[in-house]
Amino acid sequence: MIQLFGKSAELQLEKDVSSRYLPIVISAMVFLAALSISGMFSLSDAISNWSSTLSENLTVEIAYDPSANLDQKVTDAVELLAATPGVSAVRAIETEETLKLLEPFLGKSSIIAELPIPRLIEVIIEDDSAIDLLALNEKLAAAVPGAKLDTHRPWLDKMTLLGRTIQLLAAGVMVLVGTVTVIIVIFAVRTGLIMHSEVIEVLHLIGAKDGYIAEQFQNYYSRLTFLGALPGLAVAIIIMIIFNFLVGSLEASMLPSLALGWKGLSALILLPVLVTLLTKYTVRHVVLKNLSQMM
Repeated sequence: MIQLFGKSAELQLEKDVSSRYLPIVISAMVFLAALSISGMFSLSDAISNWSSTLSENLTVEIAYDPSANLDQKVTDAVELLAATPGVSAVRAIETEETLKLLEPFLGKSSIIAELPIPRLIEVIIEDDSAIDLLALNEKLAAAVPGAKLDTHRPWLDKMTLLGRTIQLLAAGVMVLVGTVTVIIVIFAVRTGLIMHSEVIEVLHLIGAKDGYIAEQFQNYYSRLTFLGALPGLAVAIIIMIIFNFLVGSLEASMLPSLALGWKGLSALILLPVLVTLLTKYTVRHVVLKNLSQMM
């Protein structure tokens, strides 16, 4: 019985020049596949976090009015919101805190304090609350002129659409990588069959079965694939760690970190095994088909 990582005794496939660079190509394919997997799972987690966070958090914006008492408007709005059933917490955001939120975009400057900045109120609603946000917005606008309730829904819908689109592109990259890998392996195997056709004929004459010959091919190419997949996966993981470090160093960054979760990590760990199995059965199919035509 030939072992998966054993040498091809009779065919000496290890000496083939045609398959020398196959591990490099496989490494590049696995690298792209690993990045696609990380992007898919990270975006899925990010979209779930955005949805859960923004669905429970609202923002009330009170337009800047130099002729009005904005502090009194904020107080009236807070009292109205706090008395609304379904609202669990209300917090007025101080002007200094609002200015800090604008610093990553406008920089630190005394001129920012002179801008007509609206006043903000953070509102947290209870889980599974049946609060009518449209009615609340109308009630708030009538009680506090210039106040508007922002549910973040348009922004969330756009971000969700963008995230799903990127996930589809990542899935497309996965399919493309798998297809290219199969094509490369097929060409490499057919080249090996041509190079060793004389030895294969001798093996047939002495009674070797097609399955025995196919096993030598599939084990050899499976070994090359697995050894090529490991460095590709390692480089991809290093790139992910660097990306997370850079994202973490950016203040107020909107970029989601590559948080894979246990499903994503499991997919990454299984990636070299899956690619090896794909190569193994592809090689076996190609070899048996070609050997049947040689008989």
